[in-house]
Amino acid sequence: MTQVAWNDGLKLGLGFQDADHEESVGLMNAMQTCSDAELPALFVQHQTHLREHLARENELMERIGFFAIEVHRGEHERILAEQDTILTKLTAGDLAAVRQYVQEDLPAWFLGHLQSMDAMTALFAQQRGER
Repeated sequence: MTQVAWNDGLKLGLGFQDADHEESVGLMNAMQTCSDAELPALFVQHQTHLREHLARENELMERIGFFAIEVHRGEHERILAEQDTILTKLTAGDLAAVRQYVQEDLPAWFLGHLQSMDAMTALFAQQRGER
């Protein structure tokens, strides 16, 4: 199990992004420790949160003219498609696959994405006066 501990080292300096990421960490950690009965609702809650967060990031990138918007937006589309696949597995009752995803794959993706694409986007946005 890969629990993510939210701390100041994960903050990137953009208010909405940091707040959203902190909420994501809470939801990811909750999915790792919840009962099987609680998992479907938590997964859907996280998926909804992720869609809303990524839409906010996409809007930011468009507004500031982020130079790598297509790459970053493409990764957003990829992870949302992956989430849809996992939801299908969850609906079919494949809890083992979903547990693997929320305990290993999702936290690893989150940290990698935060430290690369999101960090670069945040730096670019701050250089353009975003806070």
